[in-house]
Amino acid sequence: MLAYLIAVESYSMQAVMAAAKAFLAGRVKRENKTFAPSAPEFADECRVQQAHIEAALRPRIEPPAQKEDDSPRVDPRKLQLLRKALNGSLSAKRKLARMFPDNPIIVSAAQDSNKEAAE
Repeated sequence: MLAYLIAVESYSMQAVMAAAKAFLAGRVKRENKTFAPSAPEFADECRVQQAHIEAALRPRIEPPAQKEDDSPRVDPRKLQLLRKALNGSLSAKRKLARMFPDNPIIVSAAQDSNKEAAE
């Protein structure tokens, strides 16, 4: 009995009781259910129960509140123009290149389209 007491001394009484109930109810998976668990097996289950208890006591983090304003961050006209450019519209690509002259990808796409149109 002393081995069991030493094995579980660092766990709360609630965890020890929960581990005992789990063993008695057969909820702990083990190879041989004929004999009582060894002190280390019982201590392992106490550790598991203690972790469950501590997790249940931790404060829950609330999800961030949804913003009231769910309007898009980008002007819908720009999105429509981008959609047209992605569908191959040469005029939309040129207009995007004028709107975003510092974006090398957009400018390159407009130049490539100009070359294709010239050929």
